[in-house]
Amino acid sequence: MKNHIKSAAGLLLVAVAAASPAFAAPDITVRTIPFNAYAQDALATISADGRYVAYKFEQRGPGSYARYIYIQDMVTNQRIPANVTLKGAVGGACDYPSMSANGRYVAFGCAAATMGAVTKSGAGYFVYDRVTNTTQMIPDTGDDRPATGYATGISADGRYVAFRTNTASGVSKIFVRDMVNKTTSGTNAQFVNAGGNSRLSISADGRYIAYLGRAGFAGNPNVSVYDRRTGVTEAVDVLPDGSRSTANPTEPTISEDGSAVVFTSPDTALATQATPKGLYAAFVRDRKTGKTEQISGVINAHVTSSAISGNGRYVGYILGGSMYVHDRLTKIARKIVLSALTAYGPPRFSSDGRYVVFTTSNPAGNMQSVTIADLGVAANVTLSATTLSLTEGGIAGTYSMALTQAPEFDVKVALGTSTQLNLARSELTFTPDNWTQPQVVSVQAVADGVAEGPHSAAIVHTVTSADVNYNVVKPADVTVTINDGITPTIVLPGITWNGTELPLTGTAAPGATVLLTAVNRSTGWLSSVSTVADAQGQWRYMLTNYTEGVIDLDAQADGIKSVVRTITIAFLPPPPISLPPAQQ
Repeated sequence: MKNHIKSAAGLLLVAVAAASPAFAAPDITVRTIPFNAYAQDALATISADGRYVAYKFEQRGPGSYARYIYIQDMVTNQRIPANVTLKGAVGGACDYPSMSANGRYVAFGCAAATMGAVTKSGAGYFVYDRVTNTTQMIPDTGDDRPATGYATGISADGRYVAFRTNTASGVSKIFVRDMVNKTTSGTNAQFVNAGGNSRLSISADGRYIAYLGRAGFAGNPNVSVYDRRTGVTEAVDVLPDGSRSTANPTEPTISEDGSAVVFTSPDTALATQATPKGLYAAFVRDRKTGKTEQISGVINAHVTSSAISGNGRYVGYILGGSMYVHDRLTKIARKIVLSALTAYGPPRFSSDGRYVVFTTSNPAGNMQSVTIADLGVAANVTLSATTLSLTEGGIAGTYSMALTQAPEFDVKVALGTSTQLNLARSELTFTPDNWTQPQVVSVQAVADGVAEGPHSAAIVHTVTSADVNYNVVKPADVTVTINDGITPTIVLPGITWNGTELPLTGTAAPGATVLLTAVNRSTGWLSSVSTVADAQGQWRYMLTNYTEGVIDLDAQADGIKSVVRTITIAFLPPPPISLPPAQQ
């Protein structure tokens, strides 16, 4: 693997190499945002494109100290405060930032007074809009006070914010704020009492919330997922017999579709592959299959924290001061080797898993930094289009296919479809030499003569390769909308015509562009014009400037040609000139 060293103003960039698995993978590059003093865990989050990083800076020291939320633009290197008060100044005493995948919104909790707000409990939850540089406060819930640590979770588009509250008696609840409709909804989520700081993780559609909590005020917490649509609380850290674990798991994260949850636990009974007793391992719970898988392997060291990417493919975990990223498809983990830095704190991924952000420290432990690792573009097959519209017997449609990175071995893509379509090629082959060149697929709808109305068919792509990265790729299907073929017609005013303007009418598919071609057999005169059929499939055109002789006409619409019609043009002789009597 190659090492990449880059530099940019305001950033300390560190060379890094991945472990050396027996397959080609993009080089990993690492950038860091250093702090100038000993600070606490930055609790960083990152946008889907890896451009924006939101993090907390809390400098430790004697006496009181402020906690700020910053957003770093990794392209321009500009850093701006996110804890902007309701009046536009810079506040303080804020914690636990959560950034939306689109990089626009950051949710966090603060001491209300530092943000220019007054609440019953003295604390509040806020959402900062990076585009407008304004902050909204989630309305005070009164006796349901913001929980210790002000932990939140925000959906990918920033619409939904999940937050936890405590009553005066210490009972926790989970609420969800709809930032679009400006409504706050309570939940009946169970096992909510966290007993400490724990962020929430919410699916992209705001339906599922993953959280750490317990039933009462004592005992170890558990990992749960609450379904806002059904009102059901689902146990996540469950043993094969269906009972809940009695161990002490850590803060969970959930994939954007809500299907997978990642957490760490010391419970050796959660999965068949067990880490040594008393040591934490990273686990992923597939909510669709109801199975739990240990990701981190059997190693005599603690996994301190973990996270899952938005697409559910990658699991990151910190083990022995190093950051690892496990690919759930290839079953291969890559180690992010840090130069003179130790990883700690909970990692967070970009939606597609390309970027992962976490806190690091130097060997002396007196210098913290936010570290962003770019794992490179994942192996994939991309399509120029996933939908086509064709007419039976009409012109073919096309789309192209390409690879995202060089393969170690040939990559074959088999194309399959139904009898409704004809494919010009049934298989494409990309090699280590031609992988950069997009390949075109041509497809035509079969004219079966059956009136079916609008219908559809799919083109399915199946990838095979000795390259483990590509062998797990599942490209999108192409959906083809098919319309019954309608043969256009031409109606002539007769078999002969002696006028200088020829009125043509006919039929075609409603809304179709009709291409009319007229050729004079005698003189070679040629005309090609177009018109459009109306909503009833009727078209009209007045042909002019033709010459005498036999003219062949045809119409074409949606690639389908009409029967050739013929008309003979014989202009009338001009009328005789009548002279005045004096000139006769």
